[in-house]
Amino acid sequence: MAMPPFLQSFVDGPKLPKIILGVLGLVVIGAGGWFLLLAPLQVDITALEGRRQQLATELAQSRSQVAELQRFRRELAELQAKLDMLKAKLPTEKETPGLYRAVSEAAQASGLGVSLFQPREPKPKDYVAEIPITITAEGGYHQLGQFFERVAGLERVVKVAEMKLTGLTKSRNALRADLTLATYMYRDAPAAPKPGAPAAPKPAAALPAKEASS
Repeated sequence: MAMPPFLQSFVDGPKLPKIILGVLGLVVIGAGGWFLLLAPLQVDITALEGRRQQLATELAQSRSQVAELQRFRRELAELQAKLDMLKAKLPTEKETPGLYRAVSEAAQASGLGVSLFQPREPKPKDYVAEIPITITAEGGYHQLGQFFERVAGLERVVKVAEMKLTGLTKSRNALRADLTLATYMYRDAPAAPKPGAPAAPKPAAALPAKEASS
């Protein structure tokens, strides 16, 4: 089949126009391939790169949060251990009578003559309740020092809150000590008292004076 005259003249003509036309054709094909194929892929690549950077940032933040959470858990475990140690040194409501006996026995073992041993109403303070114990005893300075030493050696927390010493001249004992000891009872929750709520229950009944001094 014979070609049209203009195509035949182009084929038989010089090579330069053919080369230029071929280059232009390649440019058109390349441009079309870019806009039709490569450009959408580049958009997807840019979006994926942005998403990758976002995920990397979120991962770094998550690792930081995990590290903080682990630190908080360690601190919580340390606080729980300290709380357990504190609870071990504070009597519960069921254990307070045993503590009263231990304090009374410490006074007797020290040689003090106890005429009054009276636990008073607990005073709520945050997570503990302070229980004052009023003691009146007679003896010497040495016996009183021994009593304080024995009380300090108890497993439970007992401190001397108040102390008044009175010298005795008409007695075989050198002095009378009016003491207020304070022990603490652990409370699970620091519930605030409501208006009109009944008063806190009194501690276990005080040991009779003759039992404490015998």
